[in-house]
Amino acid sequence: MSHPTISRTARFARGDGSRPPRWRVPVYVVALTAVMYATGWGALLAVLHVAVVAAYVHRCGSRAWKPAAVAVVAAVGAAQALVAGGVLGSRMDVVQSHVLAALVAAVVVAAARTLGGFAEARELAEEAARRGAERFRALVRDGSEVITMCDATGDVTWVSPAARPVLGYKPEELRGRVLRGLFHPEDEAASAELFARLLASDSTVEHSAELRVRHANGSWNWHEIVARNMLAHPSVQAIVSHQRDITDRRAAQDRIAYAASHDALTGLANGPTLERDLARALAQGTRYQHPVAMLLCDLDGFRAVNDTYGHDVGDRLLQTISGVLKRTTRETDTAGRLRGDEFGVVLTHVRSADEAMGVARRIIEGVAASASVAGLRLEVGCSVGVALAYPGGTDARTLMRHADRAMHRGKNAGRDTATLYVQDEIGAPWA
Repeated sequence: MSHPTISRTARFARGDGSRPPRWRVPVYVVALTAVMYATGWGALLAVLHVAVVAAYVHRCGSRAWKPAAVAVVAAVGAAQALVAGGVLGSRMDVVQSHVLAALVAAVVVAAARTLGGFAEARELAEEAARRGAERFRALVRDGSEVITMCDATGDVTWVSPAARPVLGYKPEELRGRVLRGLFHPEDEAASAELFARLLASDSTVEHSAELRVRHANGSWNWHEIVARNMLAHPSVQAIVSHQRDITDRRAAQDRIAYAASHDALTGLANGPTLERDLARALAQGTRYQHPVAMLLCDLDGFRAVNDTYGHDVGDRLLQTISGVLKRTTRETDTAGRLRGDEFGVVLTHVRSADEAMGVARRIIEGVAASASVAGLRLEVGCSVGVALAYPGGTDARTLMRHADRAMHRGKNAGRDTATLYVQDEIGAPWA
């Protein structure tokens, strides 16, 4: 029934860290046996040895039951031998005394064994709890997740040591602060919404969010926060959150999203992104009652550049043209590369066709002024088709088709042209 960890647990339970004094049990048992048999009722009173064994096992641990039981059996057996030899008197018949003493000894041994089993089970449970506590402390101390506990007002009451490597703060620097104060201003609404959801739920519901958290060095890192409301838990009484740094993961996701929505050569929006932004601009135009313009730009003479100077020069020229489009348009507009030497521009908010045509002419002038690569002047121009959509007038694909028709009509008339598509059946409601 012994266990390698139990002796240590038993010694620590006594608080002195030393081995049990083995000589004390026989001394106590012999002394108590002598007193019992001196009354003449030793065989009957021997049952009191159970209390001695229980006290010794409780004090010294599960391994103590065997020496205690052996001491009792030896003491009672020796006393019965003295009774049989007439050295000790007995108020009971000798045969009855022997039978009763044997029964009592058996009871004491059985009781000692049972008490030892209970003590071993308790020691194993205590050892498991101790190891579990040590494991938890190690995980909290060395883990990569920051564990925080805060009250119902959001004040931090406890922070795990991982706050130092992850956030750059010492745990004591965060205690007493409002956790939401560490979130990025643009994430305040999301953090407040997360906290409201936590207060409205219980510990059975897990809530999560991805928010930017301020590092001690002033930088902003993305954190994934998973939290539960354990305010009602008597042993916790806090909102417990686990947060880990996912900045690298978010950066990878952003790179993937950017690659999926942008042209790899020019960095402009790709075709699907341009069409999506045009559809969004049209919806906003309908909602806020303002026109939207679509410009379709096609380079004049680009094929000759590729044929004469090679695709490397052609690619560098396309990158130069993309810079012209970025400089000519506003942040709210979208410039994109559709295919080859064809570009598109979405003007999200224009006052009139004249304004859209003005942007088209600035693009033509910019291309003409910038058509050079490494000092090599290239004979390249640009034809632009312009299509205007008034609120509710058309959809994205139709508007792009109108701009394409206008652009081809301009190219047929000559290079460096800006041509407006006019659709008679759609007119401005305020015209």
